[in-house]
Amino acid sequence: MLFSSITFLVFFLPVVLLLYYMLPSRTYKNCVLFAASLLFYAWGEPKYVFLMLASIIFNYNAGLWISAANKRKAFLIFAIAVNIALLFVFKYVGFSIKMIDVFLSRLHIAPLKIISFALPIGISFYTFQEISYLVDVYKNPNTVQKNILHLGLYIAFFPQLIAGPIVRYSDINEQICYRRETAAQFSYGLERFIIGLAKKILIANTVAFVADSVYNAGVFGYGARVAWIAAIAYALQIYYDFSGYSDMAIGLAAMFGFTLGENFNYPYAASSITDFWRRWHISLTSFFRDYVYIPLGGNRKGNARTVLNRYIVFFATGLWHGASINFVLWGLAHGSLMVAERALSGGKSSRTKSDGNCSKMSLPHIIRQSFHRAFTLLCIVLLWVLFRNGTKQTIKIVLKMFGVNFSRIFGTFTPIVPDGFLLMSLDTKFYIIAAIGVLFSFPWWRVFKPYFHKIVEKSALSVIALAAKYLSLGVLLVLCYASLADNSYNPFIYFRF
Repeated sequence: MLFSSITFLVFFLPVVLLLYYMLPSRTYKNCVLFAASLLFYAWGEPKYVFLMLASIIFNYNAGLWISAANKRKAFLIFAIAVNIALLFVFKYVGFSIKMIDVFLSRLHIAPLKIISFALPIGISFYTFQEISYLVDVYKNPNTVQKNILHLGLYIAFFPQLIAGPIVRYSDINEQICYRRETAAQFSYGLERFIIGLAKKILIANTVAFVADSVYNAGVFGYGARVAWIAAIAYALQIYYDFSGYSDMAIGLAAMFGFTLGENFNYPYAASSITDFWRRWHISLTSFFRDYVYIPLGGNRKGNARTVLNRYIVFFATGLWHGASINFVLWGLAHGSLMVAERALSGGKSSRTKSDGNCSKMSLPHIIRQSFHRAFTLLCIVLLWVLFRNGTKQTIKIVLKMFGVNFSRIFGTFTPIVPDGFLLMSLDTKFYIIAAIGVLFSFPWWRVFKPYFHKIVEKSALSVIALAAKYLSLGVLLVLCYASLADNSYNPFIYFRF
């Protein structure tokens, strides 16, 4: 079930909210949320809800073993190994056999029989949350969860189940029992949910149609302009698709009294790839930092070890996104750019000053920062092409983006469709939405925010501003419902992760 579906918006969410707020005690409220989470998950894949329940039961008992055993580290390693093995079986066994077959073919040995399983939705997210719980219990045995319902709610909580953010157990443990629902928090949650829904339906779905149309039809028959349009459309799609879902998750959680951490902070405004990963999928970046990079030694064991640790982390980051060579190369490319940045900065991590605050910067510094941001954004967009397409196709597409006709170089002449053929087929809606998407990918509004607040707070405009805000949210919600009713094209990239 998607957040951006009529079933969820019209039936599921209103019923769950009604039942939740009708019940008086925290225990009953948690029972409703847990049951709703299982129903939400079972809606698309009923058989895999039993896998999730088995996983909850195993990690509940594993937490008790780790907290009480003398050899806690051995139990921790065993429990983490079981969770990763489960993820490996469903997500990576087919990919691993394909890689082995490539090696066997070089030795002229018969290939193995490929075994593949349907990927349970959200398994990458809830597996990491289970690992977070086990590590937190290992560090502090007193935090062990002795109520299986509470642990089940942490793992299966439907707002962040299929697309994150990845929630640390230490961040939400107390909230499961002691959170408070307030009108202000519910209002904030509703506002955040509508904004996320609009990002997903009005922006991501619109640009996705163009990106998918070009890439699925074969970009090779088009010229450079169309290749750039497809690349930019996909960059906008994946940002608004995923950040929109994170906004909806944070908003839904707030409606039920929970506070989840931010997952995006204008990543396309990053001044470096290092800065990009401080802003993009923040919960995943922090997970790999705290549970992989730092335990491996981080940057405390010399430059060579630091480089190796970063490559390990970004290899895992790429593989987490998908069992395919292009995802691994995408992760390693980001890792290579980060290693290069560190080398060019003399081994120091680059830090970014506040967004949009140029008043205290010199002109040369502003120019230098602008160049860094433009170069970083170019690298990000080109690497999204690799993320979206296969490795060989990416080389052809990127060459075409820079005016090189791959087919002429290698003699396989592909007729070039005049760019105008596609450009004429793109309606005004796409250009408007794409322009809005580009505009709001950057935090330019923060420059005006302090002045706006000063004007509003000192006049009767506060009431007008509040009314305009809620009117705008209402209009966005109506447009979202109208779009869903009128158009069935509603893809979600991170469903497969």
